[in-house]
Amino acid sequence: MSGVPPDPDRDDPLAALVARALGGGVTEVSEEPLESVPGRERARVRYLMAGVPGTALLDRYPPERALEVTLLPFLARKTDRVPTVHARGVPHVPIALRWILREDTAALPLACDVDPRAIVDAKVLVEHAVARDEPALRALGVTRRTPVDIVEEVAIVAGENVVGEGRKAARWLAKWPEVLCHGDLRCANAPLTARGVVLEGWGRAHLGCGLLDIVRLAVDLGERGDAVLGAELPRRYGEKVGTTLTSEILRAAELVDRLARRHLRVS
Repeated sequence: MSGVPPDPDRDDPLAALVARALGGGVTEVSEEPLESVPGRERARVRYLMAGVPGTALLDRYPPERALEVTLLPFLARKTDRVPTVHARGVPHVPIALRWILREDTAALPLACDVDPRAIVDAKVLVEHAVARDEPALRALGVTRRTPVDIVEEVAIVAGENVVGEGRKAARWLAKWPEVLCHGDLRCANAPLTARGVVLEGWGRAHLGCGLLDIVRLAVDLGERGDAVLGAELPRRYGEKVGTTLTSEILRAAELVDRLARRHLRVS
């Protein structure tokens, strides 16, 4: 025995990280790798806190994909419609992975299996929570990406002949107010917690047309076999945000979304 007292930061960095994030009394910390996707590594962290088992998710991102690391803590302070954040790390070393320790939602049911309309309601609550925070959002790395920007990206990637009526559709969508868009609003990013729907997967967030989020969700719901309910979501969104949804605007949103899904890797 050397007589040197244990140093959690030296002997078990993960245990020290979790203890600092959750408070005292954390023991038996372990990490279980989960399925990862391009641009994100995910693990479930298990621990005991005052003898009670608990879990959290530890997500790691390369610097160029780490918007969620900076944005999610800000959103979590504004609304409970996003996962709770315990801690995050943004290293000064350029190549180091950014990480975020957050609420474990990986095994929860999806809101699409219960009531997809609640996803629309949660999206509107997030929009309202940050409606006056554009400077802060921009400082966190959220960029402006309008329907016109999306269509022009398609024209660059796939050619002018592909755009067709896309530019006209983008101009129609300019009638809608600019809000914080999720950028990847699908059933898989809307788990159902005890407090209700939370929206995760904010790595593609931007300032733009919120209706495109809802159209994307409707398409995903249709692909899951519930196109009839999916068709109701844009109308519900229009009512919630107080903007009249005409058939022309809905068709425009569907066209822009279709172009983005078909031709852009990051839609």
